[in-house]
Amino acid sequence: MGAGTDIIGDLHVDICGHGPPILLIHGFGASSFTWSKIVSSLAANHRVITVDLKGFGRSKKPRDGRYTLREQAAAVMNVIETLDLSEMILIGHSMGGGVALLLSMALEQEAPRRLRRLVLIDSIAYPQRLPHFVILLRLPLVGSLIMGLLPAAWLVRYVLSFAYFDRGKIEPAFVEEYAAPLRCRGGRAALIAAARAIIPPDINQLIEQYRTIRSPVLLLAGRQDRFVPLAIARRLAAAIPNADLKVLDQCGHVPHEEQPEFTISILREILAVSDADSRSAISVNLDTQRAGPH
Repeated sequence: MGAGTDIIGDLHVDICGHGPPILLIHGFGASSFTWSKIVSSLAANHRVITVDLKGFGRSKKPRDGRYTLREQAAAVMNVIETLDLSEMILIGHSMGGGVALLLSMALEQEAPRRLRRLVLIDSIAYPQRLPHFVILLRLPLVGSLIMGLLPAAWLVRYVLSFAYFDRGKIEPAFVEEYAAPLRCRGGRAALIAAARAIIPPDINQLIEQYRTIRSPVLLLAGRQDRFVPLAIARRLAAAIPNADLKVLDQCGHVPHEEQPEFTISILREILAVSDADSRSAISVNLDTQRAGPH
């Protein structure tokens, strides 16, 4: 599939640009619109694939209760296999970072050719105190009551006010995009289901596997993130052998929305390195093929 829009399994997928693939996975309560300020820059030299996770954005919102991180990862894996992506840069934000972690470990075991580098932006990774709105959504009766009574735009604006360091940077377009799915049939039920499934029951076993990740990993973290503390990123950087942590000052939970220019400048650096490594690997492979057996 070339540039355009499609539904693959339960997921809405957008593709633009040409070149080595970049797959972006959004966070809890968001959609692929979260990448709108950086997609065009990435697509200048890459094929950029953005997905709406199951239950979010324009993706399907079935009432099947299957919203765990592993089930989300399986849905994204179906996209990767359907599009036959290889040597990709995998980027995940927040909950999407947790999905990306699961995908990276699975790909390294099952199809290492598909993954070149992992980028995690303010990613979940360890047990932590959940944001208060997620805690409320997880409560059996309170979550449904809140979602049933409060206007969608008010809910989104309230959450974004804690996600951003500079609340003046919250744009009406983002509020409307994130509120729209909550007005759709099944949108609020899907958000509650995802909140209740956000903590993997085998989290301790997953933590032990972080040290097995071999791919280069870039961690981006907002110093003033009130949802995923900076300590989480520092702990993850220490656990993954080939990880590099960059901290953005005066930035909250969504650097690609709040500081898109700074975010894209950091991403361009690692993409240039990855593309150079990829060209070098191709050159070595071609030289080996030309040389033939001795």
